[in-house]
Amino acid sequence: MRLTFLGFLRSYFLLILYALSLRPAYASFRPSFDLDRCSWNATHIVLVATTPQDDVFEVIISWKGNLNAGDHIMVPELEPVSNAIPISLYSKQVRPYNPSDARDIGEIPRQPVGSRMVLFLKQAGDVDPASDIRNGITAHEWQSADLFQEMRASVIWMDGTQPYRFMQWSNPGPSLLSPWDISLAKVHGRVTEVIQVQQALATALSVREGGMRAEHLKPYVQSDLLPAKRLALEELGKCGPSALGTIREMMNNPAFEHEVEDLIKAYSEAGGEAAGQELNARFRDALSFWRATGPNLSPGWWNQDPTPHAPLREKYGQTIQLIRGLELTHYSAALGTAIQLRDFWRSLTNATSWSRNCERNRWAPGNGLNAPDPSYIPISRTSRDLAIVS
Repeated sequence: MRLTFLGFLRSYFLLILYALSLRPAYASFRPSFDLDRCSWNATHIVLVATTPQDDVFEVIISWKGNLNAGDHIMVPELEPVSNAIPISLYSKQVRPYNPSDARDIGEIPRQPVGSRMVLFLKQAGDVDPASDIRNGITAHEWQSADLFQEMRASVIWMDGTQPYRFMQWSNPGPSLLSPWDISLAKVHGRVTEVIQVQQALATALSVREGGMRAEHLKPYVQSDLLPAKRLALEELGKCGPSALGTIREMMNNPAFEHEVEDLIKAYSEAGGEAAGQELNARFRDALSFWRATGPNLSPGWWNQDPTPHAPLREKYGQTIQLIRGLELTHYSAALGTAIQLRDFWRSLTNATSWSRNCERNRWAPGNGLNAPDPSYIPISRTSRDLAIVS
C-alpha cells in the first residue's frame, strides 16, 4: 500500500510542479531598487560623498557594517560613462515609460563632487589585512545587494535633498533613474528597523530546542519585512516535531489566515511522518470545500478576484500545499481522500471543458498575476495514474 501510494503521490506532485512551472515568457525584468531587500542583503550600508575620482567614494557615515567616516571605497560599477550628465540636467520623466523621454535617465549620472549617495554593498570576501588600504582606498571587492546583482539598483542618489533610485515602471521597458517621494531620514529609519529585525531573528535562531525556537520565530511569520517573513517560515520547517504545536496553533488562528499555505509547508517539513494525520484532516476539509464550491464555479473564476488574498486563490494554494505535504510525509491514509477528490473533480460538468481549455492554453486569458488557472488542478489530469492504484 505504501509503495503504491508513494508512486501515486510522486506522479501527483510532479504534475503540480509542471502546472506551476508553466509561466508566460516575460519580455524582460530590469532592476528596481528595493529598500528592504537591499538593507537585508547588504553587509555594509554607507552614506557617501562623490570624489574627483568617479569610482571612488568617501564615507560620511556608516549605517551598517564596519566602515568608518573618512574611509574611501572603490566601486568600479558606479563609474559614469564619459558623456554622463548630472541629475539636475535630466529631462522630466514620464510614467509609464515613453522611449522619447529616456535619453539619459537609464545611465548612472555624473554628480558634482561632494554629492551624497547611499550605497548598499555586499563584501565579496575577506581581504588580507596587510593590503587592506591601497592609496588610501579600502581594498575590498564590493558587490550589489540587489536581487539582480546590478550595482545601480543598489544605490540611492541624492540631488540636493531629493532622493533618486532606479526603477522599472513598465515591462517591457528600461530601468530608469527616478525621483523618490521619501526623505533620507525615513530611509535611514527603515534601514535601522531592518537591522534590528535581523539581529532579533539571529537571536531566535540561536535557541537550540525546536519548540522554543518556533515560539521565538512566530512573531516574524507576519512581518512586513518580506525577507524576515520568508526566513522565519523557512526556519520553522527546520524546528522538528516539537514545533508542531506552535505551527498548528498558527494554522488554526484566523489572524494567520493569509499565511496558512506557507505554514502547511513548514508543518510538513518540521513533522515529517508525524504531520500526516493533521495534513490529511485538512485535506479532507479541502475536499468538503471543493465539493460545496466546485459546482458553482464558472470558467475564468481565477481572474474574477485578483486581490492579493483572494479566498479561492488561497484555498487553491493550500490544497496544492497539502498534496505536497502528504507526498513528503508518506501518509498512506490520504489515498482515500485523494481518490474522492479525483472522482468529484471528474464528476463536475464543467471540469472536462476546463481541462480541454487548459490543454490548449495553460493560462487563463487576461491572467495578469501570472498564476496557473485553478481549473488546471492536477486531479483531472491524474485519473489514469489514480486508476492504477484504485
